[in-house]
Amino acid sequence: MLFAMKKLDRYLIGTTLKILLICETTGVAIFAVIEFFEHIDLFASSLDNFFLSIAYLTFRIPYSANLILPLSFLISMLVTFILMIRNNEILAIRSSGISTFFFIRPLLYLSFILSLATFFVSEWISPEAYKISEYLFRVRIKKEEPYISVKNDRIWIKRGNIISKIDLFDTKTDTMKGVTVIELSPEYKIKRRIDAQEGFYTENRWVLKDAVERIFDEDGISKKISYSSLPGLILEPPQSFKNIQKNPDEMSFNELSNYIERLKNNGYDVRRYMVDLYNKIAFPFINFIMVTLACSIGLRYSKIRHISRGIFLGIVVGASYWFIHSLCLSLGYSEIFPPFFSAWLTNILFFSSGTIGILTLRT
Repeated sequence: MLFAMKKLDRYLIGTTLKILLICETTGVAIFAVIEFFEHIDLFASSLDNFFLSIAYLTFRIPYSANLILPLSFLISMLVTFILMIRNNEILAIRSSGISTFFFIRPLLYLSFILSLATFFVSEWISPEAYKISEYLFRVRIKKEEPYISVKNDRIWIKRGNIISKIDLFDTKTDTMKGVTVIELSPEYKIKRRIDAQEGFYTENRWVLKDAVERIFDEDGISKKISYSSLPGLILEPPQSFKNIQKNPDEMSFNELSNYIERLKNNGYDVRRYMVDLYNKIAFPFINFIMVTLACSIGLRYSKIRHISRGIFLGIVVGASYWFIHSLCLSLGYSEIFPPFFSAWLTNILFFSSGTIGILTLRT
């Protein structure tokens, strides 16, 4: 009996992994094709850009593979169950007295390994690959001048004799905090300096709030002027900063944690970023939850024999998960839900549904 269980475990894991590999490859290829055609005018403009586009899309693979892994895992398990139903293997397993828990046990082990792999990729591989892909796209393909840079977690802009520093740019609200603009003379001496608490992008221009302008001469500060609002000092649109500064979704857990700590020390509200931080822990557990959902659906309906129906069910369940999860995160960003609750609520709901579904299976 023990030998049969081990053989069944190997068969179940092996079949699921084969289908998972097919689903992951297909999903990554779809992502790559969509992104290629989205920028085809740049990628096809020269032979060099074409080869650089291949490298760019290659470094995007870790992010896209991690993103679609839960859905691919769910579909692969549903297809495996359908194949076993068509071959009457599920009937044989139930007739032999094997319980549902012992049957899905190897898939739970596999989901744990996939969860660790997801966290590893998102923590150490995906952020570095993202940096390289952004450099290839912006500097090598688009030929943008790297006049905007990030150093010590601050954004620096240099245009002619004007240098600007931004302590924080919020990619979600298109606002900046801690803005300093310095204008230099031809002899590289400070002519004037403007400091502002905040900047807002409105009517296609940046407006600095509570700004203080200092004008310098040979003896030091010659004039000091305060403004409630001051437009037109920074010309770059928000997208330029989004391209150079990583979104919290693309940061590693450690990077985001350090970023939040710096914001706290500077007195900024970090509740929106705490949602992303908790989500980085909640996201890998999706693979574990998908096992309960797949078993609850796939083993409940023994008459499902069409693989296309299993794929459709997987897509519907996966889309439902992402919709509810995105809604919960949005409520967390809006500070309606607490950060931890918004990141974990969908996991709790779907895990509870899957567990109840398994416990009520007819054996």
